[in-house]
Amino acid sequence: MPLRANATLTFTSYEVTNEGIDFHFVSPDPGPGEPSDYFVLITDAELATVTTQLQLRTLVRDRLERKLRATGIASKLDQFIGQSLVIA
Repeated sequence: MPLRANATLTFTSYEVTNEGIDFHFVSPDPGPGEPSDYFVLITDAELATVTTQLQLRTLVRDRLERKLRATGIASKLDQFIGQSLVIA
């Protein structure tokens, strides 16, 4: 079962890595069998384009939605499930 619909995620910490910034979020009620901790990576290049708090919030939210809900991806990939490919 995926993360509960309309789940609240609270930003708790971050870690600076060679790849960028790992943002750590915790959900107090993620749903049965789901983890409480979630991480999303924002690269230095992505962060460099951010100049306001609103832009940062939007970037992080969009990245979380992509990672946790496959927003913008699922509709493309779900129809591919079960298909076979032949490669030469």
